[in-house]
Amino acid sequence: MQLKNYNVYFFFVVLIGITVLAYFVMQPFLVPFLIAAIMAHLFSSMYKWLLKITGKKRGISSALTCLVIALIILIPIFFISSLVVQEIQNTITNLVQSDVSTENIFSKSINSLSNSPLRKFVNVEKIISPDAITSAANSFSQTTLMVLQGTYQGVAHIAFVIFATFFSLFYLFIDGEKLVKKIMKLSPLKDSYENILIIKFNSIVRATIKGTILIAMMQGFLGGILFAATGVSSPILLGLLMMLASVIPAIGAGLVWLPVGIFMMLSGNVAAGVEIILFGALVISMLDNFIRPKLVGQDTEMHPLLILFSTLGGITLFGIAGFIVGPIVASLFVSLWEIYYLEFKSQLKEFNK
Repeated sequence: MQLKNYNVYFFFVVLIGITVLAYFVMQPFLVPFLIAAIMAHLFSSMYKWLLKITGKKRGISSALTCLVIALIILIPIFFISSLVVQEIQNTITNLVQSDVSTENIFSKSINSLSNSPLRKFVNVEKIISPDAITSAANSFSQTTLMVLQGTYQGVAHIAFVIFATFFSLFYLFIDGEKLVKKIMKLSPLKDSYENILIIKFNSIVRATIKGTILIAMMQGFLGGILFAATGVSSPILLGLLMMLASVIPAIGAGLVWLPVGIFMMLSGNVAAGVEIILFGALVISMLDNFIRPKLVGQDTEMHPLLILFSTLGGITLFGIAGFIVGPIVASLFVSLWEIYYLEFKSQLKEFNK
């Protein structure tokens, strides 16, 4: 028996096998490369402007652009980190100097709540007990310690990701256009369809940056001011947590201001707790509900539910970078199915009769 086109089949088997192997080899660099591709798109105008100034010296222009991006990212991070560390140190110092046990703190909170107007609606003695709260506090402390240990262990990984990202970014500025043209040549898709995918990629990047990040900064800033005005300890740290949580559409910021408001009411500061909850619901959440769809939805042309699922799934799979990677993958997924419909529209109409 003679197998036709045996050499073709053999080639594709080897090609697929090597491609799978290359995927596992390159897997640690995929997310840094994608982040670099996003930044290369966002700062391409700056690179082109520097290219004119340096007399079309690509290496120098790329290095200068990478330096500017590093300063834009690192300076705010170091500034905010220093403030957060100072807040944590002050909080630990105050707890040590106060010499107040955990049981006394929560006993006072329970007594305050029992004497507050909320006692008619909340049966404190049945819902909250000192032993249960102390056990939960100890568990939370252990969990926090494990998170901090994991953070220190992840410093090397963060340094690796930063190095891989900026190393990729340097060469993407220089050879990014050549790489895109090479991929378009290798792809069997029509150029018009490939342009659709490129447009979708660009639009989702713009929407994510101007929508998600802008709203996160606004919500974190407003949250920090709110916590400082109502006397909450560590307002900068809580504002930073709100900014990180707000990348999750619809529910993100509420994961911070709602528990803080409830805790303030439990600790006896009912008025401050009510202010936090009302301001969070009427102002902070309104930014998410009204501004985000206008900034994100118009560019992505994706359903809000798909944006939510892709963001959560992206964060679960890729970490913090997933709030960008997830919507990009979902947008390309939708675009490919749109291309499928355009290409096989006549056959689909025939089959659906």
